Amino acid sequence: MTEFQKMIRETVTILILCALLDLLTGGTLEGMKEKFSLLPGLLVMIPPLIDLRGNIGSALGSRLGSALHLGLVRPEFTMTEVLKINIFSSLFLSVVASASIGVISWLICLFMNLSGVSLCCLLFVAVFSGVLSGVMITFLTVFISIISFKRGWDPDNVTGPVITTVGDIITMLTILLSVVIW
Repeated sequence: MTEFQKMIRETVTILILCALLDLLTGGTLEGMKEKFSLLPGLLVMIPPLIDLRGNIGSALGSRLGSALHLGLVRPEFTMTEVLKINIFSSLFLSVVASASIGVISWLICLFMNLSGVSLCCLLFVAVFSGVLSGVMITFLTVFISIISFKRGWDPDNVTGPVITTVGDIITMLTILLSVVIW
């Protein structure tokens, strides 16, 4: 099998699986319709929070893929300095960006004159769901990168699509959990 055929097989398989899993995300969003009337700012916050998880997870997966190919990270589950730095950076970015999304969403709600939207509530939902999903997605990204590399698949072909799709699902579920807790 040529390198081109291998790449096509890997990506098509993963993309079909991801398309099917994205249906689950849509179902979760459909189940949250009633929460939008209770917390109008939630609708403003969901798209950037979902994008954030996929972007951070994909960037981490890309860095890990390069580090695996270069031999900077070995395909084993040991906490090397390079892996620690990448994990910490992803988690730190998740917290800072989530808090920023909470504040920006609140400002947009003020500008749009949406009543009943509190900064504390939006910050809680953004940061709680951001931290919880960020931790899960970060460690899942490490796991997928290492496992795909061990199996001879290019982590760059696997990690990005899988993490963005699974990140959508995890983020929707953690947003729902944070709204229920609030």
